[in-house]
Amino acid sequence: MPHDTFLNLSIEKRQSIDTILLNTFYDQPVSQVKVAEIVSKMKMSRGAFYKYFDDLEDAYTYIINKYAVVIHQDIIKYIQDDRNQFFIGIEKYLVWCSQLDHNEEYWKSLRLLTESNDLSAYKRFPLASDSPLVTQWTDILIASQIIIEDHDESVSFLFFIMELVMNSLTGFIANDWTTEELVTDYRFRVKWITHGVAPNITIANESNLLQ
Repeated sequence: MPHDTFLNLSIEKRQSIDTILLNTFYDQPVSQVKVAEIVSKMKMSRGAFYKYFDDLEDAYTYIINKYAVVIHQDIIKYIQDDRNQFFIGIEKYLVWCSQLDHNEEYWKSLRLLTESNDLSAYKRFPLASDSPLVTQWTDILIASQIIIEDHDESVSFLFFIMELVMNSLTGFIANDWTTEELVTDYRFRVKWITHGVAPNITIANESNLLQ
């Protein structure tokens, strides 16, 4: 996590650093990035960088988490616009993403998350039961008549939906799909989730699986 010295910077200064980190990690794999390159772009000393972050990996994890939260919030916003059609809201978000200018910061953040070669993009940041994000998510589940009563399961489902979105976008990018092809593939995934792929197959009792 970034140090308090970074969090106490002005919004403008933090945004400037965020943009530099995003562009740097977007342009090349984290394994090839050097601290010297970042501090040069930030026009600060190497020592100043370490007042903000523990190391390069810390800065990388921070920027991944930042944009993961932004994307979570935007997915929720799109779902809220179609409360009674949960997956339609997500589809509209995917369509919007597919039509972004590739020079936009938001598109770069999507590419950064989809092209991450390590586990950083899949690490789940903690979410308290009373956090605004969880509260919004709970309201959506209730409005969509999705019955999940346990907090841990609700949060797990939130990250599952995030992974659904990112996997769809990864396919879109990797296969150079059109928006229509992205939507077709996404609808396949929704069908598998909502209707299952083999409803007549009996799954072994959970207790037996754990033995």
